[in-house]
Amino acid sequence: AWGLVQLASGSTVYGWDTWNSLLQWSMNLVLFFVALQVFADPGLRVRFLESLLYFSGALSVVATVQAFTSPGKIFWLFPSVQTDFVMSPFVYKNHYAAFIELVLPLAVMGAVRKARHAWICAILGGSMIASVIATASRAGTILVIAETGFLFAALALRRGGEWKPVAGAFARMALLAPVFVSVIGFDTLWKRFQIPDPYGERLEMTQASFDMLRDRPWLGFGLGAWPRVYPAYARTDDGLFANQAHDDWAQWAAEGGVPFLLLILAIGGWSVAAAPRRPLAAGLVTVLVHALVDYPMQKPALSALFFTLAGLMATDEHG
Repeated sequence: AWGLVQLASGSTVYGWDTWNSLLQWSMNLVLFFVALQVFADPGLRVRFLESLLYFSGALSVVATVQAFTSPGKIFWLFPSVQTDFVMSPFVYKNHYAAFIELVLPLAVMGAVRKARHAWICAILGGSMIASVIATASRAGTILVIAETGFLFAALALRRGGEWKPVAGAFARMALLAPVFVSVIGFDTLWKRFQIPDPYGERLEMTQASFDMLRDRPWLGFGLGAWPRVYPAYARTDDGLFANQAHDDWAQWAAEGGVPFLLLILAIGGWSVAAAPRRPLAAGLVTVLVHALVDYPMQKPALSALFFTLAGLMATDEHG
């Protein structure tokens, strides 16, 4: 609705970009609504989540092997313009990390709840964590480790005195993840943590985004229009095209103004409130935190999965 307001009022600086952004947000709404209806059926909900877990676990193995045996190619076949840590279909390491952040709660829940498949779920979870470390994504690594710790703590609190299944699952994953990491190594990640200015040019982009917000606080420059406006606010010119702000929250503020930012904060607040009771919400919160230093929610596939899981979560009182 906010995109339509911008188009009707003529406040967007580039209608084409705002229409495209409006299409993406409409898709998110449709996926949320469909998930809310379809996954009200517990059987369908369980089958979907199990399928997503096994698919994601298998992809984490394939992506890691491909990244080390055929760098810069997608599934060993297709060359990518982006050659730095291509993870199968993900050509950008932080987007891959965001994908794992969304699905990691499934592995942790399976390791705790599914007695017959606890080891399988622990193996899948360990593989997912190790694959993010393999990408050398600093934010991704910190967030998946923090997310895992939060999930185990939340599940333990929900079970009251039944700590044994949670402790056993934690021990299995705590044992397996370092084993996987020792195979792939962490030298590259460690070197990236030694970079003196980890935020780099992202800081200038974020500052420029808040300058945009200051100039148009109520209607913004138009959803999707950030790349068009940024050159006028850039502090330096390196000759490269800046496609995103590398900070979704700052970009949402610049494009949609304060009202749109409040709408996104409402989604974030709902996710944070649900996280202690519904483990799936932890994945949503983690991605929104990651969005402070990158742009996972600007990618249609990731935002589609985000809102599908949000709709599914809203149907399930037990998370």
